[in-house]
Formats: sequence, structure tokens, C-alpha cells
Amino acid sequence: MFTLITNNKDLLDYVSSGEFINGSSLDVLVCVRSLVHFGSKILTHPLCGNLRPNHQPFRSIIIDKTSGLVDLESLTLIEEAVHVYESCKLITPQELDEATCSDYAYIDSQLMRESLEQYRLINKNSDLTPAPLLLIK
Repeated sequence: MFTLITNNKDLLDYVSSGEFINGSSLDVLVCVRSLVHFGSKILTHPLCGNLRPNHQPFRSIIIDKTSGLVDLESLTLIEEAVHVYESCKLITPQELDEATCSDYAYIDSQLMRESLEQYRLINKNSDLTPAPLLLIK
């Protein structure tokens, strides 16, 4: 079963299967790492977008939420991503004003758009969030 793990509430409104993590982008990575330990496989790269962790308060990852043997490639990817995020000062969505938070949520949504379509996770008749004013500083 394909599932989106995210701390981006805006994105959850558009997917058929998702799990919200109320926390930082690092919290999302730690949750995904736990799921990988129980046999889930990562389908989208945990560092997609090539944005520095201190410039990305939202993180979204699609996994195949199954149980079984640990997928070593997924485990390596997520461990490396957690290491990168632990070495940086992170910003959390809670620290941002509404407009800036909306901009970052939009960027995360756009980074995930193609993958969500590929894994058929976008709800029918849904169009991902319209572009905000893009006020990122």
C-alpha cells in the first residue's frame, strides 16, 4: 500500500493515503526510518528537491507500507538523510508566519506532484494547491 508520510497538512487534502506527522522535517524522516525498520520501502528520495534542510520546513516521502524484510537500500537512504538533517539547524512550520509557511508548503507540494501522480495517490478531481504569493525570504 503506497502512503505519503508528511508534515505538510496542505498536501494531505489531495492524497488518498497519507499520514500526518505533527513536527519538523526531521520528525518525518525519523518516522519513515521506523517504518523502514518494519519492512516499508522508500519510493521517493528523502532528500528530494536538493534543498538545504534549513530551507525546507516540510518533508514528504512516499513509501510502500508493507511489512517484511528490511529493504537495505531504503535503510541506507533514510539513515543518510537523518544524518544530514541532524547536522543542521532546522526551521519548523510552527516558527513561520502564515504566508511564508504557505510558500514552503507549496514548494513541497510541487516537488511531490509527479511522484504522487506516478503512484496514483492524488485524489480524483483534485488539483494540488494553487500558487501562493511566494514570499520566501
